[in-house]
Amino acid sequence: MDVRVEVTGERPVDEVRSLREWLVAEESLRGRVRLVAGAPEEGALGAGMDALAVALGNGGALTVFATAAVMWLRRRTGRMEVKITRADGSTVEISADTVRTQTAQELRETAEHLMRELAHTRQGAEGG
Repeated sequence: MDVRVEVTGERPVDEVRSLREWLVAEESLRGRVRLVAGAPEEGALGAGMDALAVALGNGGALTVFATAAVMWLRRRTGRMEVKITRADGSTVEISADTVRTQTAQELRETAEHLMRELAHTRQGAEGG
C-alpha cells in the first residue's frame, strides 16, 4: 500500500524534506520513502518536491510509519498539519497543535488510530 504524505505550514517544502529524513532514519522504512513533485505554482518554472510517497507494504512498516509521523509532528513548532492520502483517495490528517500537548499514552493512541485508519482501507481494498 502506498500513501501520499503532504505537510502544510509555513515552510512545507522544508518540512517535507525534514519528515523524509526522519522516516528514512527508521530501518524498516529505508527504501520506501521518496519525494514526489506537486503541481508547479503559478509563475514557477517547475514543480517543487512538496510531498512524499511511502510504500508501506506488509509487516511492521505501517506501525513504524504511524509512530514516526506522530513523533516527528510533535517536535515541530508553529501551526502545521500532516495529510496522508490513501490509494482510495481518502485522507487522514494530524495537527501539530493536537499532538504537541499529548501525554505519552495519548501519543501512542494517536499513532494506533493512524495505523488503524490506514490498515482499515488496506484490508478493505484487498478484500473486495
